[in-house]
Amino acid sequence: MKKLLLTASVVALFAAFTAPAHAECDGIYGAFRAGQVKHKIKGAQDNIDNARLMMSGALGYRWEYFRTELEYIWRKYNKDTNVNKTLFKTYSYMWNVYYDVLPYNWWSPYVGAGLGYTKVRFFQSNGFFASEDWDRTKFTWSLGGGLSLKVTNRLNFDVGYRFYNMGKPKGDGKAYPVKAQEIYGGIRYVF
Repeated sequence: MKKLLLTASVVALFAAFTAPAHAECDGIYGAFRAGQVKHKIKGAQDNIDNARLMMSGALGYRWEYFRTELEYIWRKYNKDTNVNKTLFKTYSYMWNVYYDVLPYNWWSPYVGAGLGYTKVRFFQSNGFFASEDWDRTKFTWSLGGGLSLKVTNRLNFDVGYRFYNMGKPKGDGKAYPVKAQEIYGGIRYVF
């Protein structure tokens, strides 16, 4: 009797997590992503180009093929501790839209684009005095794509790539084009 009850419980749990496509969940979702970002600043030192950790949180809405969300992206800063010190950091607030090619299948490729703004901070000193020190907020756009794995009707794992153009913040009279590439993994859960 206990084996029959245990088997029935396992089958019921499996059925709950593998419900047919007509029971798919659309609606409000939360997302968490983490990965690696690499910035490129024209004319800046090489240590700015180091790959670093990024993490983000998003709140969005999914409806069939489309998703839209508001996202905050934090990126670990680069800090060079040599005599010539350099500090560079960015964080972004983005509004993203996605198109899921196969929204209710186990695997679904997706493409996305985003608009928002990024806070860029750059500090460089040559020993004791700051040779450059600026903090700017610039319009940002992004393009990307990835692949989503449906674990349950509510839970998805995502892997993806995004390219960012963070504008040309002006520091000390010079314009520095800032771009970034990001590879991430994450989870999404529809409430």
